[in-house]
Amino acid sequence: MGCSPFHLSRQFSETTGLTIQQFIRPLRLARAAELLRTGKCNVTEAALEVGYNSLSHFTVAFREAFGCCPGLYPLKTLTAAAKPQPNESNADDET
Repeated sequence: MGCSPFHLSRQFSETTGLTIQQFIRPLRLARAAELLRTGKCNVTEAALEVGYNSLSHFTVAFREAFGCCPGLYPLKTLTAAAKPQPNESNADDET
């Protein structure tokens, strides 16, 4: 990019208000969540796929982002999808 890593990091922070790591972390976790939700990867594979070398660090970051451990995330999303949404109207309720 034609500049030092320090300069790039400083410019990025000034422009976005976030460090490069703060910007990338949610993207990595969202990709991991997608891999887990679709069943393409188990927890260890998802962590490695998105660049986490430590399963414990991945688990802590995932729990902070999604409110559950990565092993339970596919179940949580299935349960949430099965619940009717409050804005959905039910044709049977009309009389």
